[in-house]
Amino acid sequence: MMNMGFIITKASLRDLNAILKLEQVCFTKDAWTFLDVAGTLIASDIIRYKAAYGEELAGFAAAEIRKSEQTGWIITLGVFPQYRKQGIGSALLKACEKALLPLKIRLCVSTKNHEAIHLYKNIGYREVGIWPSYYADHCDAIVMEKNEQESISDAL
Repeated sequence: MMNMGFIITKASLRDLNAILKLEQVCFTKDAWTFLDVAGTLIASDIIRYKAAYGEELAGFAAAEIRKSEQTGWIITLGVFPQYRKQGIGSALLKACEKALLPLKIRLCVSTKNHEAIHLYKNIGYREVGIWPSYYADHCDAIVMEKNEQESISDAL
């Protein structure tokens, strides 16, 4: 998938170091560890996409299916600051959504992350709950959801 100069492809273990750097830049105290990222990149049941300009990583997203909930979860989505506002976050999110169809899709986002909340609302997500003190800084997480019909219409 190609948009405005960046390419969305499946992420692999070769992207480990760049994704670790992305996690530190985007999530600081809540950044995934080496084992978290490595596990995500090698687990057969994890959906993972990267956005790149040439060989340079611009963003990363991963999702999983929670069969017990009949729900797809976007488990991480990050874009380096210099690549924001170019449609990369939306493109990564839509790639994950397409892979999760026909499930309802959920994600969580810090109440402080107004940019991401705005992105998710614009793509059709709505608030369905709050997880108090979810993040390392004790900030609450907003749980957002997009139902099947919204996801299907966006994917077409």
